[in-house]
Amino acid sequence: MSTISLEIDGREITVTPGTTILTAARALGIRIPTLCHVDGLEPSASCFLCCVQVEGQRTLSPACALPAADGMRVTTDSDDVHASRKMALELLLSDHAGDCVAPCAAQCPAGLDIPGFVQGIAAGSPRHAMEVISDTLSLPGTLGRICPRLCEQHCRRCDHDEGLAIAALHRYATDRNLVAPRPWEPPAPVATGKSVAIVGAGPAGLTAAFYLLRAGHACTLFDAHPVPGGMLRWGIPDYRLPPAALDAEIEVIERLGAELRMSTRWGRDFTLADLRRDHDAVFLGIGAQLSKGLRCEGEELALAGLDFLARVAAGEPTPVGERVIVLGGGNTAMDAARTAIRLGADVRVLYRRTRHEMPCLMEEIEGAEEEGVTIEYLVAPVRLAHRPGSGLDLTCRRMELGEPDDSGRRRPVPVAGSELTLECDTVIAAVGQGVELDLPKSEGLEVTGWGIAADSATLATNLPGVFAGGDAVLGADLAVRAVAAGRLAAASIDQYLNGRAVEGIASWTDVAMRRIDEGERAAIFRGIESSPRVPTATLDRSERLTSFVEIDPGLTAEQAESESRRCLSCGCRKADGCAVRNFATEYQVDPYRFAGDRRRFRQDSSHPEIFFEPGKCIVCGVCVEIAEQAEERLGLAIVGRGFEVAVAVPFDEPLSGGLREVARRCAEACPTGALALRTARACDLDGGRLVSLGRSRLRSAAGGG
Repeated sequence: MSTISLEIDGREITVTPGTTILTAARALGIRIPTLCHVDGLEPSASCFLCCVQVEGQRTLSPACALPAADGMRVTTDSDDVHASRKMALELLLSDHAGDCVAPCAAQCPAGLDIPGFVQGIAAGSPRHAMEVISDTLSLPGTLGRICPRLCEQHCRRCDHDEGLAIAALHRYATDRNLVAPRPWEPPAPVATGKSVAIVGAGPAGLTAAFYLLRAGHACTLFDAHPVPGGMLRWGIPDYRLPPAALDAEIEVIERLGAELRMSTRWGRDFTLADLRRDHDAVFLGIGAQLSKGLRCEGEELALAGLDFLARVAAGEPTPVGERVIVLGGGNTAMDAARTAIRLGADVRVLYRRTRHEMPCLMEEIEGAEEEGVTIEYLVAPVRLAHRPGSGLDLTCRRMELGEPDDSGRRRPVPVAGSELTLECDTVIAAVGQGVELDLPKSEGLEVTGWGIAADSATLATNLPGVFAGGDAVLGADLAVRAVAAGRLAAASIDQYLNGRAVEGIASWTDVAMRRIDEGERAAIFRGIESSPRVPTATLDRSERLTSFVEIDPGLTAEQAESESRRCLSCGCRKADGCAVRNFATEYQVDPYRFAGDRRRFRQDSSHPEIFFEPGKCIVCGVCVEIAEQAEERLGLAIVGRGFEVAVAVPFDEPLSGGLREVARRCAEACPTGALALRTARACDLDGGRLVSLGRSRLRSAAGGG
């Protein structure tokens, strides 16, 4: 026969004998996924991702190796085919020894590419670092000062010496960029003609504006306060976050075109209906502005922690007397205590649980104690009353810890007969914040026990074109989560304004190594010198107590470069181009479905051009064939049997001996991060040319490949 006619997905095609189903489908524009196939190489049919269903056959067949036959009817995507492909991917990932993204980045609520921006600093380019940071994180200088640094707690160096100073590094990049002769700023957008109303100029609202403006949409921010910043300005003292640092980042957003309408309150100066009429979409980032009461007799005599901090931030006279008691154990309580002591008061903090359960940062507790704040634990208020003459009497009760409550912390239980009365001039209540819900409800928005009801994937509310995020949805939470919500809202609103399906930010299916044993830990840190975190100076205690000058001066250029070089470049070099990760995301696989024993992490860095991580190899054979076609003297071979099968250089020779001519080709063809170029993590700093950071600096940790 000179030609063969067949049907693929109901479409007829005529091909020459010997044509595979994969080639025929491509000729029709039908996409069949494959991992192990490379044009010009013999098909290996090892991954089985290209499986298809042939009518009349009970089993599925690999399209890359299946020759077309006359009259054949092929289905390339059915429930059975989809399920088979998904299982094939899950089986491959069950034996995968590597991380798609660095452990630090995986824990960042904003999804910051931490190794990427840190390497910009290591290469001496804060400007490049800012470009990387701004892709996913707004207000990096502000967050570098106040973020609780969830990322640093998961830095892989914590298992070796000390975690990387990630927040200090993105603060450094921001501060340096702001004073640079040619500071980096987002390019001017092309206007779309669409407008968005943003209620709240706090971290969520400012971030939403930052990314919406970059997409070309006009943004008007409405805020009840006279100056933008929200809780960043009114709830965080100047000694932690100087107003000038916040203003500098807000000015960037203004230069992008943001219109600010300050001292304008929802419910008094405008309604949600007004905004929906005048704008194409609305984002509600109103925060959690309501201070919770003490829930005891006389609670109205206490000064709310947020109100106290806001008055001090606004420069209003705030007399507190000589003796101040702060009730609470969160960051607001610590901020209030350390602010009161700067006003000359003797300050005691009372907390109803123990030090271990305090939700604030440990460094805030230590800083408060260093400044002279006394903290007493297992004490709760019972009654607050005016003391005859002047001042207040706070009656308290001793507590003990019982069983865990809904928060997972042990519940404080009163100790019978343990009441005591404390004399003071001012009581500051910092026991939590809530969201104003009556106004949203009155405008037709659905609410929850925490805040405005919004879809977690898109932040869309029940009203078309209205989105909400940050503390307004979650209740009082971290500023970095509010920033993450602002970017998510911007993505969803952009989709809505462009008439696309509103799906939010696409998430990847990522693999993380689990149960790292001692042998793997040794392999990870082999060749990594112990290098403690760069020490930073803080303002002397005597200077702290007499002013609101920023405590932490930040990193010097020398410190930032030294600290950035400690980064292990964790995460896969080929994560963005990894075919396994791409298909795992497309087929929504569970990478841990078949979790069990897996290969151990190992990295071969002996080759001058490439890295080899056997734990990521899927034994597709592509590199073996490339080396064979190039007639490498030794090349590569598939060795072992069963679960021990692997790709290796024959005769236990080093990788540099097996791949002398085609190492780069093999790395570029590898469908995973098993073979990767050394320069894959270098920074593009010189007119589009990849500038290597050097072999020692590119040495990666687990999964770094």
